[in-house]
Amino acid sequence: MRMTFISWMTMTVMLIMANCSSDQLVTEIVDGDTFRLGSGESIRLLGINAPEMSDPGGDIAKDFLTIMLHDKSVRLVRDISDKDDYKRLLRHVYINRTNINAEMIRLGYAEARFYPPDTIHAVEFKELEKIAIRNRRGLWIFPVFQLPDTSGIAVKTEPGFDQADVISHTQASRYYGKRMTVEGTIVISNNTGKVCFLNFDQDWRNHFTAVIFASDFALFPPHPEDHYLNRMVQVTGLIKEYKGKPEIIVKSPSQIKIVR
Repeated sequence: MRMTFISWMTMTVMLIMANCSSDQLVTEIVDGDTFRLGSGESIRLLGINAPEMSDPGGDIAKDFLTIMLHDKSVRLVRDISDKDDYKRLLRHVYINRTNINAEMIRLGYAEARFYPPDTIHAVEFKELEKIAIRNRRGLWIFPVFQLPDTSGIAVKTEPGFDQADVISHTQASRYYGKRMTVEGTIVISNNTGKVCFLNFDQDWRNHFTAVIFASDFALFPPHPEDHYLNRMVQVTGLIKEYKGKPEIIVKSPSQIKIVR
């Protein structure tokens, strides 16, 4: 029995070491969730999403990550996946014992976002996000991130925040950075396993889309791509521009009302 336990401990240590790297120097910060090493490799921080550089708050998130990481040695830890579609290494980043991914969320410079199977810190990061929202830390004081379902915590919001004007999906591009209710029929849907796209026009590349990420799938009906297809809905949330078209990130079923 003792030998079995020792063997198990040895295998566990070996697995942890296999997912870790020795300290490496950070030489360039690309944005609030991506940086480069002296080796030339690009690193994408797991479990978080910072604003794009073209979005409000993108420069602030980048500046904060620069303060924490630039010209410093970091330790990189894998979850399950090695690289994303852009060939960036997917890692949790540590300086000594500090998880930088968690710090970006805790201080409000990034939101929690997970893509299975890389969910090792999902519960911890979502709790940190709730606290950042409640205290309006970092970028949460601005209309940068879509508020998640914050049931059970008190969230400070501006007067009238719960009210949103109803507009047609064809008007959505006029309201970037505003919280609105967009009405239309879901005519095309697609679930990649990581993201569910609910499209309001056959020409989905140029028109409004509601987006549900895999980290929130459990909150929605099974197969949301089928549940909402061919239904007229009202989607409420922050309208953002992504690749030249408007979208709302839907983090809670309460954001989607089926009209008929």
